[in-house]
Parts: sequence; structure tokens; C-alpha cells
Amino acid sequence: MSALGAAAASGRYLAEAADAGLLHRVRGLRYVAGMHHDPLLDERRFLVEYGDEELLADPQWLAGLVDQALGEDPRAASVVVRAPASVPLDDPWRRELSYLYHPAGADAPATGTDAGSGLRVRPAEPSEEEAVADWLVRAMVHGSADLGTTADPAVAGQLARECLAAPGRHSYVVCLDGRAVGHATLLCDAEDEVTDRRAVELVDLLVDLPEGPRREAATALTAAALAHARRLELPLLGHVVHPSPRTDADPGARIVASLRSRGWEADHVFWRRPTGSATDSPSRSEKGAA
Repeated sequence: MSALGAAAASGRYLAEAADAGLLHRVRGLRYVAGMHHDPLLDERRFLVEYGDEELLADPQWLAGLVDQALGEDPRAASVVVRAPASVPLDDPWRRELSYLYHPAGADAPATGTDAGSGLRVRPAEPSEEEAVADWLVRAMVHGSADLGTTADPAVAGQLARECLAAPGRHSYVVCLDGRAVGHATLLCDAEDEVTDRRAVELVDLLVDLPEGPRREAATALTAAALAHARRLELPLLGHVVHPSPRTDADPGARIVASLRSRGWEADHVFWRRPTGSATDSPSRSEKGAA
């Protein structure tokens, strides 16, 4: 299966974008863009959800998106562009999220068996739904902090409940001494809106253990997710958050490189560029980074 983000946009997607007034053309090239409110970050952003690769490789066109964003909404805090992983954007664009997929699953211990060091992975029970929701909220709040803002826990809680209620949602827990200490939550009916391709999406994986056992538990949960996707004959799709830069180093890039060394393939990236509007002021960013 080819990279999800590198595939051409589906005819259905482009037709619906055109009907909504979101399909634009420049020099005969197409892009789909419009204003979007990110509820978790509470940010107005101009989202370029699709662009022909020739446009995405044009720095002058990319720079002009800032003026287009502010022309549509002076409150727009940023421009966010989805691009295939094969089309990197230059400064001042910064990676925000990288999506990767594992195309064919991997050898993994069966769930419900000992994963080593007393760890055991099994499907989450109904009585553990609240713990899974709490882990999802923590992941969203911490992820938003990595992106330089502070998420409202109440909003994160609502999004967590929506995730748990989604069709095809499946959660695994890893247990130590009979107690659940982490989870992996999957959306098994996920579909890439742009390309219409299906995948099992690993929404979140979090473990409440010290560093050494945490790595072992995370490996066991990832193996369970890979095995689940393999049984459904679908790729496993995951994402990596790239923290807002405080130094030149990008810890997210190191995670992506590590995943690629273990059989994952880079798919697509969401790139962010601030517009410089009042809603993206330094005080807002500093508050989120605190």
C-alpha cells in the first residue's frame, strides 16, 4: 500500500470541496483551503488540507498564504498546510504533526498473554473506560502544551468522550500485577478524508510507569495495535507531535526516525506558520509553554 498522504486526492473529496467553495486554482494547479477552528488549541487557523505538489514546492505561493489567511479572517493565528512527507517545507514553516503508517503489521505476542516482566496486554474492560478517558485527556493536554498553548481540560474531556463513542473504537490496556497502567486506543474505521483510504488509527498510547518498564509496556501495546490492524488487513496509522521549537533540536524528528527504522513509513506532515496576528502574540505562546 502506498503512503496515505502521497496518494492523489479522491474525486469525491475534490467535488465536495468545490461544492463548499474551498477548491482554489492557481496557474491551473489545485488546492483546498479554508478557515478552521481547532477546538483543543482554541485557535483560528487557515487550513490547506490539500495542494498539488507543484504548489507545495513553491515558496512564493506558500508565503502568500499568510495574506490569504488574514484576508479571510484577521483573527487567523496560523496557516497549517498538509503535505506529503516527500515534500518538506522550509523555514519559517515548522512541523506540527507527522503521520506515519505501518503497512503490514508485525509479529506480536497475542493479547491476553504475558508480555514479559509481569506485564500483560488485553482488551480494556467496561470498568476501565474512565481510566482510558483520563489517559486520553492527559495526552491531549500534554500534546497541546508541546505545541505552545494550553488546552482546556473540559474541551479535552469532551473530545475524549467523542473518541470513546466513535464507531470501531477499540482500546487495549497493559496491566502490571493485575492493575491497568496504560492504554492504546484505536479507531478501526478511520478513513483519510482526502484520499478515501482506510486504516486503523492509533489515536493514543500512554503508560504510567517509570522509563524502563514504560518502554517495555509501550512496545507490548504497539505490538497489540499492529496485530489488530493485521487481522483487519489494514495499515496502522499513527502520529508524532513536534514540540514548538525552544531550541534548534526537534525531538519529534528523532521519534520519526526511530519509527522509520522499525518498519514505519512516513506518510504526511502538517506544517504550521504563525500569521503574526494579535491572537498569536508572544504572551499567548509563553503562557502555553509555561
